[in-house]
Amino acid sequence: MATLIQLPVAIVLGRFLAQHEFRGKTLIQSVLVLPMFLPPVAVGLLLLLLLAPTGALGGIFPNLLYTQVAAALAATVISFPLLLRHCVEAFANIPKRFSDVAATLGSSHWNIFWRVELPLARRGVVVGILLSFARGVSEFGATSVVAGVTPGSTETLATGLHRRLASGDDVGAISLAIISIVIGLLVVFVSEFLLRKEKKS
Repeated sequence: MATLIQLPVAIVLGRFLAQHEFRGKTLIQSVLVLPMFLPPVAVGLLLLLLLAPTGALGGIFPNLLYTQVAAALAATVISFPLLLRHCVEAFANIPKRFSDVAATLGSSHWNIFWRVELPLARRGVVVGILLSFARGVSEFGATSVVAGVTPGSTETLATGLHRRLASGDDVGAISLAIISIVIGLLVVFVSEFLLRKEKKS
């Protein structure tokens, strides 16, 4: 859910940031990737303050805390910088002449994006999706703050592993740790494969 929430935003923002220069761009990019460099618990605390009944978003989105949506939102905020950075890089690496040629042939902005730019950026975007997904799955700090750890509801892979460790369920904890390692290994392997293929092409 977190990956689906952030994907269209990351693609649109990544393309815009890659293709436009404007005053304040560095500040905006810094703010967008900031969650990647903050303690996840601090990010969770900020989300908690925003989504609380008296918070800025609490009145607009009531009863959101300690739900599956809150867990997805926490994972989204934490993992979004990874996807955004790869989207920016992917669109920035597309030679501008390709879009210019398509425009001179009468293609609309939408067609240029859909038929020219997105296919050329697809490997970088896919790598961003994979890394963002893996980061979201492993997210613990922010998720535990805004969503809690409710088995069968808001418990994630990371929070479930921690709960089993705390309760003495070593077998369950080891099982989830193995799943985490398998997911991480697959993500890294596929990402490296795609990046190597991108460099060769």
